[in-house]
Amino acid sequence: MNNTPRTSSGGIEVGRRVERGISFFDQRPRKDKSRLFGRSEELNRLVNALHAKSWVAILGPRMAGKTSLALAGANSFAEEMKYRVIFVDLRNTETSRQATEKILGRLPKSILETLTKYIAEVSLSAGGTGGGVRLRENAAAKNALEDALFSLKNTILILDEVQNVKQGVNSFLKALATAFNENDSLLVIFTGSYAGVVKKLFEATHRDSFYGRPPIEILLPPWPEWVAVEFLRKGFEKCGVDFTQREIQETLWRLGTLPGWLNLYGLRRCLGASHEEALQRVFEKAVNEALRELEHFLEGRSPKAREVIKRLTYGATWGELEKTGISKDTLSRLLDALTGELFAVVKDDIGVYRFSDPIYRYAAERLSLSPKAK
Repeated sequence: MNNTPRTSSGGIEVGRRVERGISFFDQRPRKDKSRLFGRSEELNRLVNALHAKSWVAILGPRMAGKTSLALAGANSFAEEMKYRVIFVDLRNTETSRQATEKILGRLPKSILETLTKYIAEVSLSAGGTGGGVRLRENAAAKNALEDALFSLKNTILILDEVQNVKQGVNSFLKALATAFNENDSLLVIFTGSYAGVVKKLFEATHRDSFYGRPPIEILLPPWPEWVAVEFLRKGFEKCGVDFTQREIQETLWRLGTLPGWLNLYGLRRCLGASHEEALQRVFEKAVNEALRELEHFLEGRSPKAREVIKRLTYGATWGELEKTGISKDTLSRLLDALTGELFAVVKDDIGVYRFSDPIYRYAAERLSLSPKAK
């Protein structure tokens, strides 16, 4: 018999409480600062940077809430300063040309009408913004992007998951640099990791257009444990879910403290799932996604990289990782990518590399030493 004291919001009007709780655990990104939980310091830094006319890069692991912070901060600034916010999702975008088409696809019709020499086809959404844009085959994406960005006045452009743009990065950066230098009323927020476009931005040298003007960096780590506990407690109280401290601690032990996974667990509880059911469903989803991410990360890398990741499951020193037979240079690049692109690995004070998040640790346990056949 479980004698752990249970905590409940009590009372009646359960239906209204469940509705509010579901809203609290909304799976969509938070767009208003009043609904952004546990990120007040980062929110203030973002808004202050925008007031200083700085461009900003919000960096961190998946499910940390980068998109929510970008939208909530941008909307707060935009409301005060009478700016417009344009959000572009670049998750499945690999080339600068594809990125340009997606950006154009989010612009108002009035701006697209000034870019007809570049555009072959436009399909407009009901709201009057471009739902889909295809550039002419002979049109230079860089020139189209430069002209488009120059036309955006009093605008915050959010480029979400920009690290996926890997091909044509230099021309993409040149267009952004031109906009930075020539359009004072355009602000850009990048979200993602230290890869692709963002890595190039921070590695700028005196030969590059962005020299001396890298974006302001805001790193979004997992929540401290006390913030994660308060998040779940507050949400459960809003939807009238009984819970125990043991259930919360078990959830943090298995899922970690990334907001996204805790949010999904909380939503399942509010919709009637038991602690065990909600935790297991979210845990399996999270581990499977992390495993797919690790498999994708390993594509094209040294076969020894798999063994390195397996050894990181329980922590390993540099010397222990070298025993896999991987070269020093390859190991260095691999660890840099694991820490800066996935934000999944940390090095502790005694020199041990380990997964910082339990979900990646469980995923590494399931990782095969042989790549899956395609």
